[in-house]
Amino acid sequence: MSENISNKINNITTPSPLTLKAEDEIFAKRFLRSNNQTISNNEQPGILEVYADNFVEEIKKLSSLLDEYNYIGMDTEYPGTVYCVQNFTNDFYYKTLKMNVDKLKLIQVGITLMNSKGEFPKNNKYHTWQFNFEFDKDKEEITTSSLSLLEQCGIDFNKLKRKGIKHKDFAEYFMVSGLVLNPDILWVSFHGCYDFGYLLKLLISKNLPNTEKEFLDLLDTYFINYYDIKNMVKRKDNVKIGLNSLAQSLVVLRKGKTHQAGSDSVVTIDVFFKLKEYKFWNDNNIINFKNTLFGISNEEDNQETLNYEQFCNLGYQNNNNSNNNNILYQPYANLYNYYLINPQQNGSIPTQINSFMK
Repeated sequence: MSENISNKINNITTPSPLTLKAEDEIFAKRFLRSNNQTISNNEQPGILEVYADNFVEEIKKLSSLLDEYNYIGMDTEYPGTVYCVQNFTNDFYYKTLKMNVDKLKLIQVGITLMNSKGEFPKNNKYHTWQFNFEFDKDKEEITTSSLSLLEQCGIDFNKLKRKGIKHKDFAEYFMVSGLVLNPDILWVSFHGCYDFGYLLKLLISKNLPNTEKEFLDLLDTYFINYYDIKNMVKRKDNVKIGLNSLAQSLVVLRKGKTHQAGSDSVVTIDVFFKLKEYKFWNDNNIINFKNTLFGISNEEDNQETLNYEQFCNLGYQNNNNSNNNNILYQPYANLYNYYLINPQQNGSIPTQINSFMK
């Protein structure tokens, strides 16, 4: 990080919405039992909870590690998909994303640090920071299913209301932390368009732009190098898979609580480097996947989304009030459960992956 950025964050003073990622627990338990593994318990080793009272101290600590640990695993939790456009044009996925991000509030951001070798920070107790935002479930929009799932997974909404980080405060420190506007940082997500959308809204302090192109241009400006594992693996053509199934197939064990941003960010970056180990990508061809997001600027992805909605019998409220035309009746939002992967060129999938997925 430059000296300018370091000085800026040291001198700054404190200024006066869940992705329903479908996971198949039956397969997970069967796979882990067959490999003598254990399901993660409620402990969160290496994951630090960050609220308003320790936010400034921890964002500075995280920032100080970025020179060496510049690979960022990232995930967010937000209120689900409350709104959906009804005109299925080529860019309807982005329009739906924009409508939700503009109107809803982020709940959590998880950031995990690794170096180019896939190693967590040494001599540091934590490798993951779970930032918890101010969120009042009684006042903010959130789908019932998302609220129920997040509460079951341990998110304390009463504590978020009392001690959560103000979105404006996070945005100000985030901007000067070295995490953005930094060409040395590499961001890794899984199906990350909503994750990046919420972060971008914080950074620009206004609604997302009207077009996909403007959105992607802004992402390229602020995040510079970003990768979406979902977009990387969907280019293959053998086995249908999602993040949790992919992680278990690669024997990546979860650290912490599922459906919390910190734990999911660890799984995401672990999977990224495990895919490198099995030669899904290397330092020479990784550029082919740079700055592309699953579901954005891809007509085929958008069509798959629509088909999946129809398959799940998702519908919209028939409400005479035009203001409610876009509210989803069934709010299950992250629609791409499983897609095709095939390690074609430089290696082969381990035997347990093929046997597990059959």
